[in-house]
Amino acid sequence: MGTADPPDGWISAFAAVVILTFAASLWLSIRIVSEYNIPSTIRSEGRVLMNRQWGSHRALLISTEFGNMTAYLHPSSAPAEGSDINLRAAVFDFQREKKEGFDEYLYWRSKGALKKILLLDLEVTAPPSGLSRWRNFLEKKIREDLPDQMSGYMLALTLGIRDKKLTEMHRKAGTVHLLAVSGFHVGILAGLAGIFLRRGRSRIVLISLLVWFYIALAGFPAGGVRAGIMLQVYLLGLFLGRPSDPFNSVSTAGIIMLLWNPWIFHDIGWRLSMLAALFICAASVIVKRNKAGALMVSSGVWLVTAPIVVSYFGKVPVVGLFINIAAVPLFAVIFPLVFLCSLPAFFALPFSNNVTSICEYILEGWDIMSRKTVEMMPWNIISACPLTIFALLLFFAAASYVSGVYLKRMPAVVFMFSLLVLLLA
Repeated sequence: MGTADPPDGWISAFAAVVILTFAASLWLSIRIVSEYNIPSTIRSEGRVLMNRQWGSHRALLISTEFGNMTAYLHPSSAPAEGSDINLRAAVFDFQREKKEGFDEYLYWRSKGALKKILLLDLEVTAPPSGLSRWRNFLEKKIREDLPDQMSGYMLALTLGIRDKKLTEMHRKAGTVHLLAVSGFHVGILAGLAGIFLRRGRSRIVLISLLVWFYIALAGFPAGGVRAGIMLQVYLLGLFLGRPSDPFNSVSTAGIIMLLWNPWIFHDIGWRLSMLAALFICAASVIVKRNKAGALMVSSGVWLVTAPIVVSYFGKVPVVGLFINIAAVPLFAVIFPLVFLCSLPAFFALPFSNNVTSICEYILEGWDIMSRKTVEMMPWNIISACPLTIFALLLFFAAASYVSGVYLKRMPAVVFMFSLLVLLLA
């Protein structure tokens, strides 16, 4: 609709896209409003899919014969992730959002949970096995063998586990996205693997296996899965000898994840990951033609994602607009360095303490620089409205440009889509 010279047959393709979009949206809407007939008390075998810190308790995601359920337990009685269990429990609905509060219902539905349960009887029938056993082993190994800063970054980098103190530091600096396994981490891994592996189709297969093993080890985080599907679409194009477009690859990944679980839209990590990846892919086309603007892509990502951060957390630090310009390229070097410096400690090699000490000093140096920068710019944005309008215009301008919209028609296209989002959000 916006290109100056559309190709032949575009009407048929456009009609097909509209029909498929309508059919998929109708199917997702039916799934969202569907009610599950679950008795008020259940007895079932199960498996602990997730065990994470939840205030002073542990939050468990448990697979049962009735679907996935959520339970809150004291740390001393919470089975390890990957444990097989027998349970008897009372079933409850999740709490809905209170005024400016946490929406338990949307959060856990995005994780795949149907209901909340109160465990009446719990018996562990088998210890963790398979990948869960390795996750538990690595978590213990990292916490015991590495100093504080390296331990926090390694847990986030390899297992998707966030250290509370480290997360708070990055949140104040507006760089908390660096701790979430997403396209940034998957891209580093795929890039390093591409350097060391031989060329040819076998390299494509090996990179795919390595990336999906890493995503599985990290616990299949939403941002990581999105990046994995995007990369897989790109690699599949290389394997078949067909061109692929990054903007379309991200869109395809988002559609596949929504079709698999429509509730994932309410996962804040998924939304931020999708929006950032779409903007980066769109802006990269402009950057290729204006290399002086390459450093501004990170600031652009901050601008388009800031409204979601404000609506979810109540504020977004202004310093993130500037600190991300240095943080993103810097951590592209720091993360591989942390991983490599951790290996001597894991294998108890000579001089491992010296290696980890040097790495710890580097991380502490970043910590000091980050805190000083935050002190110089302690301001936060707490109103999302003006920022939302600007973010919409910026995002749709970049998306229209990469989609081939004719420049004279771009203002109308940008205005139309921005208005639709404001009216329907």
